[in-house]
Amino acid sequence: MKESAKYLFSVGVLLLMLPFLLTVILSGKGAVSVSKDIDIEMLLPVRLYQEIPEDAEAEMIKAQAILARSRLYRELSEGGNAREILEKNREYEKAHTVYPDVMTSCRRAVADTEGLVLTYGGQVVEGPFFACGNGKTRDGIEVMSKDDYGWLVSVESSMDIDSPGYLSGTLFGRADLYQKLLDYTGDTSLKEETVYEQISVLSTDSAGYVMEVQVADTHLSGENFRKLLELPSACFSMQELDGNLRFLCKGAGHGLGMSQYGANVLAEQGKSCTEILKYYFPRCDVMQR
Repeated sequence: MKESAKYLFSVGVLLLMLPFLLTVILSGKGAVSVSKDIDIEMLLPVRLYQEIPEDAEAEMIKAQAILARSRLYRELSEGGNAREILEKNREYEKAHTVYPDVMTSCRRAVADTEGLVLTYGGQVVEGPFFACGNGKTRDGIEVMSKDDYGWLVSVESSMDIDSPGYLSGTLFGRADLYQKLLDYTGDTSLKEETVYEQISVLSTDSAGYVMEVQVADTHLSGENFRKLLELPSACFSMQELDGNLRFLCKGAGHGLGMSQYGANVLAEQGKSCTEILKYYFPRCDVMQR
């Protein structure tokens, strides 16, 4: 009787395990869900550590945690691999000096905001951020030319003007600037002796950021031009100075969404993380996911 009971129990266990075993046999271990041992909350602290500025206020870190969670949620829901992200986190920790106090602050911010994401119309949005702006954030529809970004509106961020990174200059000599632009565009109409004169700003957005640049016969977006020359921001003006071309930039970053410097000032003023996000994303809500 005991042997019969053992047999029936074994058969029952095998039947319960059969779907799992077939999945592993046919598709490998990677096909089995990792949701029980890896979730968004596990992945967030290291990513948050990489994003926050030095000496950030606790509520600013929480606001950043919500934005990081929102982007990670979208990344995973669109096919991102949790284990790959976890491995990148581990590689980052191995390759960089990670300060325990700062990581503790990140873990606390993640725990204090567990499950909170930025939403618009009930859908999670990515929640962009940047270091500091020119005093005004940019409009999503205007910059992205897509109605999908109606949730991303321009707001005043005048506190950014007091940031140490608000104003910066970058100098280029003719030869260096010519080579960079030629390598990128391949435009043979570009000439070294007249390279300064062959660069012109075609349009700016309502926040003052350059939208389009003409380099000889080539058109570039303001952001691509900024990245090519490694400028702090696309809010720039150009002046010839002592034989060099100077790009005078306001702010640092793309100017869309939350200004980290401005958010930190709001945190210092006693604003909560949700109040900070509501300020920079007035059409959005912070919701539990």
